[in-house]
Amino acid sequence: MAEQFHSALRAAIEDSGLTLDRLRHRLAQRGIRVSVTSLSYWQQGRSRPERADSLRAVHAIESILGMPRHSLAGLLGPPRPRGRWTKRDRYYDGILGPAEALAEAVTPMLGPSDSKLAVFSQEDSVLVGADRTIRSVHTRLVVEATADGPDRHLAVYCAEPDTDSAEIAVKAGTNCRLGRVRRHADAPVIAAELLFDRRLGFGETHFFDYEVTVSAPAISFDYRRGFRYPADVFLLCVRFADDVLPARIHGFTQPKPHACVIVGDELAVTSGHWVHRAERAVKPGVIGIGWEWA
Repeated sequence: MAEQFHSALRAAIEDSGLTLDRLRHRLAQRGIRVSVTSLSYWQQGRSRPERADSLRAVHAIESILGMPRHSLAGLLGPPRPRGRWTKRDRYYDGILGPAEALAEAVTPMLGPSDSKLAVFSQEDSVLVGADRTIRSVHTRLVVEATADGPDRHLAVYCAEPDTDSAEIAVKAGTNCRLGRVRRHADAPVIAAELLFDRRLGFGETHFFDYEVTVSAPAISFDYRRGFRYPADVFLLCVRFADDVLPARIHGFTQPKPHACVIVGDELAVTSGHWVHRAERAVKPGVIGIGWEWA
């Protein structure tokens, strides 16, 4: 029956008249994040929903498309064996998507420094342009060495589906320089090394910053930061262009991989079109700000 799932899903979407982007938006309104790429793969049979959050999305799709309960989910067979990820790779699984593409881009870049740095504080400043897309993200970090020897930080960015990874650029700022950069060939994922000027000793802190820009982005509905390890302080700020402002802006949290997304209260917008979230004692998972366009 599993082979029938993608055909039934494709037919139901075509009958509804919804584009994949509109279906994704409708799911986002319910607090469920699924990329257009994933939806496309599901209806082509290239992949299928297996995790708890993906199955929740399938049930929501049944409701959105006016289908009987379990009419799609019932066509899925038992889960297939998972891939050959190492324990370290799985830290990315379920935190950001597309998970497999993220692992393929990041895993070759992991090194000894990856497990020897803790985030003391982090600030992400996101700029959303008049075209309703994320144009840049400026990140400031203070990290602390949890062992002797770390000399680099691995920056990872996942853009909106349908964005070419070649359009994503990482620029090193204060107290770091750009090392290796790896882009995924088929997904909007980039991983970049930010090299320090020396190795840190146990307990030492280091501050630096970098910027990610997207030259040909797709329309954005949220910004999310995935944490694989705990962090002391995280500040997330989003500024919207002067001539565009969403109808609704809210915070959301995914407390652990594969858990349901928790949508919080609406966020206040300043006169300068800024919204923000400030969090202490951040645990592994996702923290983000989402918005709905009128």
